[in-house]
Amino acid sequence: MTRAADVAVSAVRVTTTSGAVTVSAEADLHDVVAEGRPIQLDGSTATIDSPGRRLDVRVPEGVDLVIGATSGRVVVRGRVGSVAVVSSSGRVEIDDAASVDVRARSGRVRIGRSRGETRVVSHSGRVEIGHCGLADVAVTSGRIVLRDAAGPVRVHCASGRVEVTMAGAHDVEAETVSGRVSISLPHGTRARVDARPSGSVTAPGDHDCVVTARTGSGRIDVSTR
Repeated sequence: MTRAADVAVSAVRVTTTSGAVTVSAEADLHDVVAEGRPIQLDGSTATIDSPGRRLDVRVPEGVDLVIGATSGRVVVRGRVGSVAVVSSSGRVEIDDAASVDVRARSGRVRIGRSRGETRVVSHSGRVEIGHCGLADVAVTSGRIVLRDAAGPVRVHCASGRVEVTMAGAHDVEAETVSGRVSISLPHGTRARVDARPSGSVTAPGDHDCVVTARTGSGRIDVSTR
């Protein structure tokens, strides 16, 4: 076991060529712990390089993470700061982060909670996000699901279904070339809706937000709950 002790670490960088990466944030931990891997310190940043096999890292709550994985699953457990992940292949799971930026070539992306901006670019695979602020998601092939968006949303999917549930009255841009678009707004929201090919609907009087939905082949549903 390798530790980075006696240093106030604010950011952790992890790179691996193969094998699963699991980062666990713990409230009562004050240093960085990597199972069987050396840790390099540069000021308040800890760097861990792994040539292969499974990598387990324990970090203090709230630290920022930068993770690069060639192949293998990436899992971030607990409450962390900003998270940036670049993955060539493999599933990405993030429990609770201050903000998220994921670039994945293939594999499912699941984000439980992002307290700030959430940006995901994926070539193929389902993207599922629980609570988030501003969200910008682009998927070439796969389903996009946003369950509780508390900020402006922009989602684009070349092939696949798009589902967006808004927590507040914020602008939404949702587009899929082939697939269904479903947008749910909070009760009482006065939205100006521009839905094509379904048509446009303008809320009477002032509006709280603008909803733009596009699909080349599929149904568009914009509703309040």
